[in-house]
Amino acid sequence: MPLGRRAARRIGLTALAVRRHPTELWRLAVLAALAVVLLYLCWRAGIQVLAGLDPNFTVNAWGGPSYAGAMACHYLDLAVIAAVVVGLLDRALLPVPVGRA
Repeated sequence: MPLGRRAARRIGLTALAVRRHPTELWRLAVLAALAVVLLYLCWRAGIQVLAGLDPNFTVNAWGGPSYAGAMACHYLDLAVIAAVVVGLLDRALLPVPVGRA
């Protein structure tokens, strides 16, 4: 999914801020760590789908002994973690100056 123009602009502003103020390097480190977490969540979601094809996978699933229950619980925690990560990303990125999009 392509980034929105505003999000791409915020990432660019944050990267350029490091050139002006090296102390802003912490922002890029936080952004990189959060991006890794988001990529991990996507990988984990795919693993859940593929692992569900194994009939023994859902036997002791914490969503119940069904594929639907297991998927509902795993995707529920995935959605909560993703929402927290995206919120942290929003706070770590520099805002676009007013009047510039």
